[in-house]
Amino acid sequence: MIDSMTSPAARIGWLDVAIVLLFSALGALLMYANVQDDNASVFAIPLFLPVTLPLLWRRKAPNAALGVSLGALVLHDLLFGTDVVRCGVVLPTTFLLVFASAARLEQREARIGLGLGLGLIVAESITFFGAFGVVFAAITAAIWWTGRIVHSRGEMAKELQARTVELREARDERARMEVAADRARLSAELDALLQRRLGELASLADEGSRPSDGAAATARLARIEQESRRTLEQMREIVGELRDDDSDLETAPQPTLTNLEALLVRAKGPGARLTVDGGPRVLPPGVELSAYRIVEQLLGALEDAPDVAVRLRFCDQALEIEVSGPARRRAKQAIAGARERVELHRGTLDATTRAGRAEAVVSLPLLAGT
Repeated sequence: MIDSMTSPAARIGWLDVAIVLLFSALGALLMYANVQDDNASVFAIPLFLPVTLPLLWRRKAPNAALGVSLGALVLHDLLFGTDVVRCGVVLPTTFLLVFASAARLEQREARIGLGLGLGLIVAESITFFGAFGVVFAAITAAIWWTGRIVHSRGEMAKELQARTVELREARDERARMEVAADRARLSAELDALLQRRLGELASLADEGSRPSDGAAATARLARIEQESRRTLEQMREIVGELRDDDSDLETAPQPTLTNLEALLVRAKGPGARLTVDGGPRVLPPGVELSAYRIVEQLLGALEDAPDVAVRLRFCDQALEIEVSGPARRRAKQAIAGARERVELHRGTLDATTRAGRAEAVVSLPLLAGT
């Protein structure tokens, strides 16, 4: 509310128009009887409008409005005499304009507004109020002082708002600095972890390269694989903490083939079918993850329909995947993405799209067991 009373760039609103219409109508009504009694010119009524019309700009340019009202009142008195105008309109007009000047302008301009307001009181007091005009001048000064209080409170509110913004920015900057410090610490921990783990793996690989029996070499390779997995898990935990809090990337363990059924339900609804043939077993982590991602990409090539089907076949030397269902318009793009991942494992992908249906058969070789 204080902002609306003290803003120097306020627009003319419906309240300003209503006040002008009310004061103009009241002035015309009061002057009509005076014009009849004093046989004054009827033009005195419309020419009084410049005294009240400046109220439209009381919030946007209060001093200019005061100057126009003062000039219009003096000119009206010179043309038609002082008996035509009634104080019932001049006084409230003066009070409103003086308050607007005090509440919206800085000290120097507000004092000019007070002088113009007192000029209006004097112009009306010369022939109408007489010595009693001192009382109205005092009331005008009191109204001006009230406007200055409103102005000071508005400035205080703006200053408090600016301070609040500064404090909020300082708080956010401090939070960012703390996050940056934490990430620097975690980065150092990650670097130390990599140095230590890579040294251990290099030592194990060096020992495994020496002549030994096949069983020892196999055990050494299994040890290297186990240590590598542990290193990756620790790295994933640290990297997950380094990510932004609002990041959409997952920090949970990577999905495996046991999560395929949930993927099917989530992507294509409960009508999608998953079939598993052969002897299901634990596969190398890279193959597990790639198989899951390949199925995920191939499902993106299919429409959401109940006849989407996925079949897994565990063979001795390969994992075979079949995905079929109604094809989308951009099915080839999704199939191309799946083909790139298949080629990373030196596998094969055969895809066909006929009569609105797509079918893909994937074969991933199992290079190592766990």
